[in-house]
Amino acid sequence: MQSDEVPKRVAEFLHGNVESYEELEILLLLHRERTQSWSAEALGARLRLSVPLTDAALSALATRRLINAASNPPGSSYTAVSANPAFDETIGCLANFYASRPIEIIKLMSANAIERVRTAALRTFVEAFVLRKDKD
Repeated sequence: MQSDEVPKRVAEFLHGNVESYEELEILLLLHRERTQSWSAEALGARLRLSVPLTDAALSALATRRLINAASNPPGSSYTAVSANPAFDETIGCLANFYASRPIEIIKLMSANAIERVRTAALRTFVEAFVLRKDKD
């Protein structure tokens, strides 16, 4: 592995779990500050993100169970998830690599986004040609 190559487990984690830079920044902040509970407003202010971007990223991360969202009232506070030692190690590796080589992570995330767009376009194209029975 070259020194600028993203570790395989980090690349696989990003490919399957993180779709935006907002999600990445929120996930890493919650991991760093794991003892603190954050409101959406506080996270947005700390990371200089708009409320809609922050809310969308938090919702996506909570849906994927990468962060904990308080249930009473829903989404009032967010904390890091400690699913297991392997998960924590992967997030730690991601944080370290991102801190030292952010361009490599950004390039990988951009490639992942392009792949998602291409896959969605191909799926839409294929569905346009699916033959369906008439309901008559």
